Parts: sequence; structure tokens; C-alpha cells
Amino acid sequence: MDAIRYDFSGASSDVIGESGIDDSLINKVSDRAATAFSKMSEAAKRGELGFLSLPDDIDVVERLEAEATKLSSRFENLLVLGIGGSALGLKLIQEALLPPYYNLLPARGRRGYPRLFVCDNIDPDAFEPLLDILDWKQTAVSVISKSGTTTETISQFIRIKDILVKKYGKEKWVSYVYIITDPESGPLRRLATEEGIKSFSVPVNVGGRFSVLSPVGLFAAAATGVDIRSLLAGARDIRDASSSFSLESPILKNAIIHCMYDESKGVNISVMMPYSERLRSFGDWYAQLLAESLGKEGKGMTPLPSVGVTDQHSLLQLYMDGPQDKLITILGVDEFARNERLPSDVPEAFSYLKGHSLAEILKAEENATVLALRKAKRPCIRASIKKIDEYHIGALIMAYEIQVSFMGMFYGINPFNQPAVELGKRITKEILLGKECA
Repeated sequence: MDAIRYDFSGASSDVIGESGIDDSLINKVSDRAATAFSKMSEAAKRGELGFLSLPDDIDVVERLEAEATKLSSRFENLLVLGIGGSALGLKLIQEALLPPYYNLLPARGRRGYPRLFVCDNIDPDAFEPLLDILDWKQTAVSVISKSGTTTETISQFIRIKDILVKKYGKEKWVSYVYIITDPESGPLRRLATEEGIKSFSVPVNVGGRFSVLSPVGLFAAAATGVDIRSLLAGARDIRDASSSFSLESPILKNAIIHCMYDESKGVNISVMMPYSERLRSFGDWYAQLLAESLGKEGKGMTPLPSVGVTDQHSLLQLYMDGPQDKLITILGVDEFARNERLPSDVPEAFSYLKGHSLAEILKAEENATVLALRKAKRPCIRASIKKIDEYHIGALIMAYEIQVSFMGMFYGINPFNQPAVELGKRITKEILLGKECA
């Protein structure tokens, strides 16, 4: 598995003593792990793990690319309405694969592609100011909700539809809108059919938090110049490399170590700490994936997104010397796009910085954090990719989707539903209807 390299030594008893997991413990659960993998494979054969087949749907890719080309040639802005799994994966792609400060760049700096605004909160003090400054003649709107009933997204859409109808009339407003929703049912699907709105489908067997490699993430990615074929190629290679059971499979081993720390060590917080600003949103995406998939029946680990080097000056004290309840993943990048060096004429007090690039300093701090965690006997896993590009981001996405799915099977829970969140949705509707809620 060349796309992602793992180092589990920082979580082993050989390195961190009693705080670590010993290989014999992993071997003891081999039958349980094999059963979990078998259940996962059977579910895949029944078509229940739709995310695994997303990299193979070339017809969808071709249609996405064709429509994205039309959008990018007509519009200067793409406004995406979505929340949760309909936004977090796209924000990961946006932050990792588009140039930094993308929306501030002139058209030439964006290679002629539209600016991208992903609105995943209905906070009016954040949402309305954006509506005030957009040039609506130059703005396409993509509405994403698999169910077609997501309160927050539909609220935003109703607000924007009103703007578009007032500006362009009851017939022309639809030419500014794209809908991504269930292929057959739901209010958005009916609207798309009745009004002739351009639309894409979220496969029935793909849940929101597993949908980033479907049109949910790929349409806006393609419209802003991301090579979605390479993104899917990375995902495909990881999937194919994980098609058979082995305790030495790094993805399965990562999953088992997490579960064993939770069950045998009481370590139930999973820290995801990429040493790259461009991977900051990967931690947010991972948080939803882990929390919604596994937080059931009193089980699961609590995700804690973090980022190096920033959180060395905020959270690292807790990680090093706080409660022994965290398993920390340090996600590193070998090659950075920029490598400018500091000058050699620096003050003597800072001579250790002389001639180094910021990339070298960042990498030194990453390595230092790993060594410090080991010395403090704090469990740490390292995951590394060569560089941040479409192929490696696709690989990361698929690797963690497989890992979390396997963890669900290992725990004996369904990682593909989220029953607890439905209660809050129902109560929200009752409050808005003026009903009393006990």
C-alpha cells in the first residue's frame, strides 16, 4: 500500500511499555477480526457498502465532467448548500486540492474556474452577508441533500430561490441551480423533475458521510478544476489492496488497534493531527465519519480534530500530560509544494533556523512531537503520504472509510445509520410548528 505508509510502533508495548498494545493482544482477537471482515465482505456483496463501488462508475464521472465544464464556462461563483456529509467531504477537497486562498485569486490564478463557497451553517450573520456580495448573474447554486428534507439546506435553498425568482423570473431561475439528491424519491427529486432542474443522484446505498466520492463531492470538485479521475484512482487502489483479510493489512490493523485501545485500555478519544494546514479539514471530515458511524449503543471513540504545528501551542500539553485517554494519529506529508529557505544571516539566538525551509522546520516539529509522545508513553500512530494531490487524497478518504466500516463490524454495530440524530430533527420541527416539547 504505497499511497499511505503507517508506523504503529508508537502504540506498541515494545516502545511505550504498559501504555501500549502488545501483538499478542491483536493475535487474540484474530478470529473476531476475521468474522468482522467476513460480515463486511458479505454486506459489500449485497450492495450495502455502496461507497466501495464509487470509483468504478465511469458513466457518472463523464457526465459530471461534462456538466462541470459548462458550469465553469458560464459562472464565476459556485455556491454549495449542504451540511454534514453533504459538505464536510467537499470542504476537505476544497482545502486540500485547490490553491490556498483560492477564492481571493483572480480568474487567471484560478485557471478560469469559479470561486467555491460551501455553506454548511444557517447562522444568518454568516450566511446573509455572503448573499449580499455575490453577483447572482455569475453565481451557480448546487443544493445537496440526499433525503431532500434536510431542514438547514432546504431553508437556505428557499431563501436563495426567492432571490433568483425575483431577479430572473419563474422560468429562468432554474438555469442557475443544480440539485444532488436521492435518485427517485424526496422533495428535491420531485422539484428537479417537475421544474427540469439539472440534477445528479446520490446512490441509494451510499450514506452522507461516505458520499464524498459521489456527485456530492465530485461535481463541485470537477467544476473547480480538480482531477476527479485521479481522486477516484487513489481510492480504487486502496480499496483493491484491502480486498482480503490479513492482520498485517495496515488499514485493518489501524482499526483493530483503535478498538483494542478503546476496549482494553479505556482510551476512547481518537486524535487526528495532520501536519499540514491543507489537511485541517480532513480532521473535521474524519470526526463526522468516526462519530456518526460508531457512536451507538454506548460504544465508539470520540474524535478530536487537531492540526500541527498550531496545536502544539494549545492542545499538546493535554496530549502529553493529561488523562491517558487519547490515541493520537500524526498524519504527515513528505513533500510540500513550496520550499523557500530562510536566509543565512539570522541572529545567533536563532542560528538553528539558518538556511532551513519552513517545510523542514515543520517536519522537524512533526518528528519531535512523535518522539516526545513516545517518551511520555502516550500512544501514537503515524500515517504518511508522499504529497497532497488528488491521488493521495482519494487514497486517504477510502482508507478511513474502510477502517471505520470495519471498526463498526468489529464492535458489532451498524456503522451506516445514525438513529440518535433523528430525535433532534423531529423536535426542531415541533418547535417551529409551535408545539410544546417536553
